[in-house]
Amino acid sequence: MNGATRERAAPNTDGTRPALEFNHLSISVHAEASEIEADWRALFEDAGTTVYQSFDWINCWLATAARALGIRPALVAMRFEGRLVMLMPLGVERIGPLRVARHLGGEHANIRMPLVATDWRLSAAEAATNRLLARVASAIGGVDLFDFDALPVDQPGTPLFLAAHPAARPARINVGTLALKADFAALLAEHRGAKKSKKHRWQKNALASVGGYRLRRAESQADAEAMFDAFLAEKAAWFRRKGIADSFAEAGIAPFFRALIARRWAGDGNTVIDIDAIEFDGAFHAILGSGTASGRQSGYFLAVTDDEWRRISPGELLIHDVVAAACARGTACLDLGRGEERYKASWLDQPERHVRLLRPVTMAGRAATLVLLGRDAIERSVRNDQRLWRLATRLRRLRADAQAPADDNRDS
Repeated sequence: MNGATRERAAPNTDGTRPALEFNHLSISVHAEASEIEADWRALFEDAGTTVYQSFDWINCWLATAARALGIRPALVAMRFEGRLVMLMPLGVERIGPLRVARHLGGEHANIRMPLVATDWRLSAAEAATNRLLARVASAIGGVDLFDFDALPVDQPGTPLFLAAHPAARPARINVGTLALKADFAALLAEHRGAKKSKKHRWQKNALASVGGYRLRRAESQADAEAMFDAFLAEKAAWFRRKGIADSFAEAGIAPFFRALIARRWAGDGNTVIDIDAIEFDGAFHAILGSGTASGRQSGYFLAVTDDEWRRISPGELLIHDVVAAACARGTACLDLGRGEERYKASWLDQPERHVRLLRPVTMAGRAATLVLLGRDAIERSVRNDQRLWRLATRLRRLRADAQAPADDNRDS
């Protein structure tokens, strides 16, 4: 702990703290979220950030996926004169010989940033930020590299001293957002409303032969579990068709989402997860999992059945009705996670820029930084070139087709 006392520095003109005060933060590292729960919840209420920074989301991850994946928790609490003003919910992962400190949640956390009190979201000189991170690394122990990925640049709550660091580079994928309105009709009119309304009417007419459809939101833990089971089955089939490793089949991931479901229905109105589905003809045909905090609904996962009804675009039907329901609830903002798929782009017209900040601690970390930056640059180039992206997609499918007979033989 480092709790030096001295004369308080004058605040910046925007009300934030001078970077000089980084030197006077006391730092402690915790393995259990419960050790700092009360202060965490208070800071979260002040910070107004996303569900991914909430105590409940991180605590569920620690109890399930972090243990299963062998991640060492490192909840870094930084205090100024006894008050918690910054919290970095990190975990140290082994990647080969490297020990990498990352935001807990992995690729399932679409927005990864520390919690920072409103009066500490300052910009800072590179040297000041580097000194702070060096102190954090020393407090954690056994870290080669910090990997702050999916770090928003402009979002309320962003710690500018990290997002504006000179070493920060554009993230591989950004997040699209939609600013909601109480009047859904007005919002729809701003987003090619005539075309969307026409398609929505056609979808309703097409489903009349099976008794229509309904948007169903899970009303109990049992409801949510059934919807999640349906999602897992459909998503596994989708991953096989695409030739992509199933990220939900990794150790601890399904238990993590089940822990969120159990937490959601603990009886205190927590909205750490909700599951919505389009239901017709006796089955779910599109399923969305999301969580809401600080007026923002963030999508976790989405799946659409691959059957004869795919022709009516049940995924688009789901998003249309989810947006309408979110407007009715008074939600301020919606995102559907990282990615630029067509169904997202048609609604989410406000891109939220993300960066990735890699800060090495050791020589091994410096070497890894060069490799990771090069890999990111290649991935961005492929994604930004339609021909290369189509080729990569085609190669994945060919690989999946080649593996399918072998998989079938193993099952027989």
